[in-house]
Amino acid sequence: MSSEASESTSVVPQPTLQGPAEDGTELLLIRHGRSADVVPGSEEALDPPLHDDGVRQAHALAARLAGRRLDAVYASHLARAVETARPLAEARGLAVEIHRDLEEVRLGEWGQGEFRRRAAARDPEWVAWSRTGRWDGIPGGEGDEAFRRRVTDVISELAARHTGGTIALVAHGGTINAFVAEVLGIPRSLWLVVENTSVTVVRSSPFGHTVVVAGDCSHLYDPVVGPA
Repeated sequence: MSSEASESTSVVPQPTLQGPAEDGTELLLIRHGRSADVVPGSEEALDPPLHDDGVRQAHALAARLAGRRLDAVYASHLARAVETARPLAEARGLAVEIHRDLEEVRLGEWGQGEFRRRAAARDPEWVAWSRTGRWDGIPGGEGDEAFRRRVTDVISELAARHTGGTIALVAHGGTINAFVAEVLGIPRSLWLVVENTSVTVVRSSPFGHTVVVAGDCSHLYDPVVGPA
């Protein structure tokens, strides 16, 4: 320690990490609102819109973020993400910019509502898969490594467009889980509870990533206390 530092008598406040660095981007990673109920295998199961509850959730999110600066609003191409993003964008006179690579994991034979059916039925194959915490092992599915690479590449690209700013990315629970797991080196891609319209805030910079909050859904209910 230098003599100047050891002899200082000036009071110095505790340092904070408030606000994004000038050379970084603040990312608001938002899961879509609740999607409509569907019949597995039906045409509407390919791309369900928001449920009425999901519409209310999207407007509650927009009201909560009304005073928040957003330089851009991005969404996957799926209806539930676009419909959740629209109130955020319209309130700021922005367009919702679509990026297909923000979509949920590509589920192969468990797509078009089959994953949902198996989960609801507690299908033994689904239960065994869920315990792995990764997206491998689904017949014809995208696989964990490819999914992580896809979402990390697109989010990093979008972050680089808005250095020093803040952007909203409305995507999916798996997408958010996979991105944060990858940048933090977490082996499991299913490690975080991501509620509908919850917000995960990550500060991205060339020197690394800082997680500010994960899975916050306070505009719906207190996540510590739990739903009413």
